[in-house]
Amino acid sequence: MSNYRAIIHASEVLTGAGIAAKDGRHPKEPDLGRIEDGAIVFSLIKKSGKTLPHKIEWVGQTKDIPKKFSRIPKTDLKKKQALIPGMIDCHTHLVFAGDRSEEFAARCAGATYQEIANKGGGIVSTVRATRAASVSELEKLALGRLKESFSYGVRTIEIKSGYGLSMESELKCLEVVERLKKKMPEMTLLGTFLGAHAVAPEMSHDAYIKELLEKMLPAVAKRKLAEACDIFVDEGYFTVADAKMLLGKAKALGLKIKIHADELTNTESAALAAEMGALSADHLLKISDHGVARLAATNTVAVLLPGTAFYLKAAYAPARKLLEAGAAVALSTDFNPGTCMTLNLPAILTLSALYLGMSRAEIFAGVTYSAARALGLQSSKGSLEKGKDADFAILPFPKFEEIYYRFAWALPGRLPQGY
Repeated sequence: MSNYRAIIHASEVLTGAGIAAKDGRHPKEPDLGRIEDGAIVFSLIKKSGKTLPHKIEWVGQTKDIPKKFSRIPKTDLKKKQALIPGMIDCHTHLVFAGDRSEEFAARCAGATYQEIANKGGGIVSTVRATRAASVSELEKLALGRLKESFSYGVRTIEIKSGYGLSMESELKCLEVVERLKKKMPEMTLLGTFLGAHAVAPEMSHDAYIKELLEKMLPAVAKRKLAEACDIFVDEGYFTVADAKMLLGKAKALGLKIKIHADELTNTESAALAAEMGALSADHLLKISDHGVARLAATNTVAVLLPGTAFYLKAAYAPARKLLEAGAAVALSTDFNPGTCMTLNLPAILTLSALYLGMSRAEIFAGVTYSAARALGLQSSKGSLEKGKDADFAILPFPKFEEIYYRFAWALPGRLPQGY
């Protein structure tokens, strides 16, 4: 039994098994699977030279651990810390260079987005800095961000490209994700190709779409640098017609698909995501009732990003309408340099409780099972059940809800106890 370990005497273990059984829809308090004085037994695996948790063998109360595991090494939490499924940050833009803090200060002082853009700011400034940065520089920046994310209990993270907007730079950003997988084996990393984040500043819209379809997307698929393809469908960016072409090509190349949908205006892109079988439709600040109904009727997950609405002082997405219609709702940081510069997923949960009106069970589902669904990982992640990946987080608090009750907490200078 030397290849097994146990965590015992957790103040509580939240398995989320009931949420998984309902496929993330209409999560309620009993679905949390709360076990007081809980324990978990898991196997081990070697990855990139580190011994890490592998598969869950058993979950239950400490007193009920099967006798066959009685002699394995154990970590005793002394009923002071809770244990939950590792949280999943299913929408981030983690790889970029440059700093836009001056722009933020200017915007807060009254400057408009257009005024900032006219001075060379906005997304173009991030594109410029990212293009100029080397793979090693981008990797160093992103690795520090990953470690911060891990400290909040995140164990799986999606990382989009989209700040290169050229063949060379988009591939460079996705190559960074591949390198990070080896540097941070404690986390599961998924790359998403978001070349259609904005039109490359040196190209026309039609020329850039042609570049995406004929060169960039095939190169990403051939080199297996991404699991999914995303596109920003909105006024001034890309159209529904663009999305049908690009995402149709991505599916033909074997990639999963996602859409930045109905954020600035309603384009019925959430409905398009459902129609095309996308894993998720993300943002949804301006989603229509038709879009809500389509997400509720299909397997496409609604990914809400309240940190972005908070940062922009915009109206929040209609979370209650989506939840009550029966859609699976996930939550994520949308970490990016322009509209939500935070990796603090627990702080996003605070916003979800206060401004989206979400319950504890809905919030928990939003960063566990439903977030796993938004990445196509629900069969292996998102709940603590025998046979699933042993992705778990030991919290620095005795109860799950303390992570969002304690607004914007951090663990300076160290990673949390345990894995």
